[in-house]
Amino acid sequence: MTSDILNPLFSEELPEIPLTNAPLARVLAQVRFPEIQSVQNKSFIAPFQERIRKLYPRTVSDTLNGFLIGSPQLVSTNIWRYLDADGWRVSLSDSFISIETTNYTSRKDFTSRFRYLLQQLGETVGPTHTNRIGIRYVDQVLLDENESMSGMLRKEMIGVKDIFGKTHHMISELEGPSREGGVLVRWGHMPHMASHDPDVMVPIEKSSWFLDVDSYKIYESETVAFDPEEVADLTYQLATRAYTIFRWSVTEQFLDRYGRVAQ
Repeated sequence: MTSDILNPLFSEELPEIPLTNAPLARVLAQVRFPEIQSVQNKSFIAPFQERIRKLYPRTVSDTLNGFLIGSPQLVSTNIWRYLDADGWRVSLSDSFISIETTNYTSRKDFTSRFRYLLQQLGETVGPTHTNRIGIRYVDQVLLDENESMSGMLRKEMIGVKDIFGKTHHMISELEGPSREGGVLVRWGHMPHMASHDPDVMVPIEKSSWFLDVDSYKIYESETVAFDPEEVADLTYQLATRAYTIFRWSVTEQFLDRYGRVAQ
């Protein structure tokens, strides 16, 4: 536990402590931009794919079906996925680009990869503006039956599970402003084969405790030009905010259990 952090939503940056066995289930960054309908056409996004295919050689096209607000009309949207062999996936739709991994090593490496993608996107697809920038960290701690997180978390994060005993699940949620923009934090206990969000945290055979931090900046009324360097820099700052919340939440015992690397 980092006792000198009074408010993790606004405190200063903390030095990163590498963990050899970090319980990260997934890390995902996304930038949303005004709709570019041409992205639905393979020929339009081909130059972008050509730029990144040596790093992400496998291409998959997913189709998302949904309804327009106020209309019974079903609308299909293509999402282009680009994957490598090491657990990294890039997704491009007509309104966002994202990168995600189950093989995270550091903020510097992650944002460097994202910066490269943003540069290639700017030079080929050419978004003009940015609506939202966000990065999401999902930790998943496997638990034995009746195992407690007491001693691993600061008391504010433990909740009432240890008091009530056996429960089906317990989830807490906080959303509020941060120095960089805002955060949505969810945490709690899940039973075996359950997840608060299966798209980012795969259900497992054992019960688990999770921490899901979405650190973001939304541009609601102002018009912000798409600038790959500025987006990448802000993504790093948002990642730092998410890490500060993680460090505030866990104790020294947690860091030791997951392989704290001496600095």
